[in-house]
Amino acid sequence: MLPIRRIDVAASDPAATRDFFAIFGFVDRGDDVLSRSAGATVQVSRSDTRGVLRRGWDLGPRGLDVYVHDLDEALTRILEAGWRAGAIGAIALGPVRMRQALVAGPDGVPIVMVESSHRRPSLLDSESHWCSEIYSVVWCVRDRDVEASLWTAVGATAGPPLEFADPSLGAYLDLPVADAPLRMITLASEDGASTRLELLAFPGHVSSPMSRDAGVTGLRFGGAPPEGSEVVS
Repeated sequence: MLPIRRIDVAASDPAATRDFFAIFGFVDRGDDVLSRSAGATVQVSRSDTRGVLRRGWDLGPRGLDVYVHDLDEALTRILEAGWRAGAIGAIALGPVRMRQALVAGPDGVPIVMVESSHRRPSLLDSESHWCSEIYSVVWCVRDRDVEASLWTAVGATAGPPLEFADPSLGAYLDLPVADAPLRMITLASEDGASTRLELLAFPGHVSSPMSRDAGVTGLRFGGAPPEGSEVVS
């Protein structure tokens, strides 16, 4: 079932969406299928409505994560390309130090640039481009543990459950309460291949799912997602 094979994006302006993904090294292979040499492809379709960036406690797709060598350099590149990132979020997990910033593309497509002191192998190690393939898709759900149990029951491998409460993360996610607790867990195929699924939840703060008529509309896996999952294929 995992890894994620394809990310579906409905675009009010497909050309603008293709140009946005090109900044991150994605090439149009024909029929509006965008790809790098590894990781999930992106399928662009036309939408009659405009999408918006998910904020606060909104459920649904919240990040298409790429690694970068240097976040400050990445932010400069994005600015020179005509885009601006949001606040920088910082995470410390034992020896691991991470900095990340979200760039909202057309229809709110959320690319998250991640600088990490420890990271999985990616195209950042083998290609000269400044960022990696999409190595994780972050999806906000009502209950991390309930959702994760559905996936592990059908064979997904779960990483350790993580909890944070940090104002910088609240600013990065544009939360109404800066130090609200966050719960996350990573789900991957048994071999750990990209692209993974990361579940994000805000305990005590639940919103309804937003319309997915534009922006990231769904994911495609090697098989069907588990019955009852909030992550719609």
